[in-house]
Amino acid sequence: MLIKPMINGWEIPRISNIQSQESRRLLRLPVPGLSGDLHQDLGRGALVVDISGSLYGDEARDEFLTENVRKAFLEAKPVDFVADIVNESELEQVIIETLSLEENADYPGQFFYFIRLREYTEPPEPASPGLGLVAPDLSLDIELGLDLLDLPGLLVPLPDIGDLLQPIEPAAQTLKDVLAGAADLFTPLESLFDSTPAEGD
Repeated sequence: MLIKPMINGWEIPRISNIQSQESRRLLRLPVPGLSGDLHQDLGRGALVVDISGSLYGDEARDEFLTENVRKAFLEAKPVDFVADIVNESELEQVIIETLSLEENADYPGQFFYFIRLREYTEPPEPASPGLGLVAPDLSLDIELGLDLLDLPGLLVPLPDIGDLLQPIEPAAQTLKDVLAGAADLFTPLESLFDSTPAEGD
């Protein structure tokens, strides 16, 4: 082993097994009548490294538990990782996904550990507001040549559509006249309800 596996500058002790897993994200597209499936490559998945080992004695166990690997796990921050097994890969930083510890009565004084590392990818920068054509100070980006762009000249003139309500004005007037005459229909009812009863009724 030319390069001892190290997490954030901490040399991992007494490794019994280390393995890496790489995979591609393939979208399977079944096609009716076609033998087999079509596949769309969605890119490479995150590289995963599993490390397991064992330690002897309380002192070695306590030292392991107080090293920065547990601190990095609790903080969930990306850390540097180097090892022969990830040479020629694009791995630069990892997140400690799993930290498993075990003591077994069948092996007194022995302490087992398992660490799973997952490749960390820096998230992309958030998109700027709008279409990204306006800088935060609301000035146009001169580098894009927008200062020479005739924005008012790009506006398409709207056609003259005239008065949209003109065709329905006669019908509206007729409806108004009909409703005005409807009030006269209720005049007999008003006189009926307004009449006062005669004396002795």
